[in-house]
Amino acid sequence: MGDALVQLGIDWPRFIAQTINFAIVLWVLNRFAFRPVLRLLEERRARIAESLQNAERIQKELAAAEEARREILQKANAQASQLIADAEQTARLQGERLLKEATEESERILEKARARTEQEQRESRAVVRREVGELVLALTAKVSGKVLSAEDQERLRAETVAQLSSPNRGDTLPAADAQRN
Repeated sequence: MGDALVQLGIDWPRFIAQTINFAIVLWVLNRFAFRPVLRLLEERRARIAESLQNAERIQKELAAAEEARREILQKANAQASQLIADAEQTARLQGERLLKEATEESERILEKARARTEQEQRESRAVVRREVGELVLALTAKVSGKVLSAEDQERLRAETVAQLSSPNRGDTLPAADAQRN
């Protein structure tokens, strides 16, 4: 077999030297090249895994933040709706109160106007009674052709005022009664 190896061009001392050189080169490469490269690859794989975990965590946080934003918007919308409803209720109550106050004020004004009208009517009636009394006196004096005494004038005035003041006035006038006397 030794001859066969020699025919193939294998020289044992050289083969052993090359094997030892290969082992040394393999050990040097393993020690100074492969291990640092493998360590760099492992660190890179760890950073990539960490980045993926961070990306998943950020994705979850983003989803949670979006959900929180949605909830906040819903709460804000609910509060806005409640505020609007409260404002409408307050406005309605305020309107009702103002309407009630306006109605009460108009009733007070109407009552004052009625009282003033009644007072003016009473004053007008008093003026009319006084003037009618004077007319009756003047008419009686002309019809009778004599000057009436102060006592007669006062009596006729009182009778005229009583006749005008009574709710059931008769058709007879005090002047006609005075003429009969």
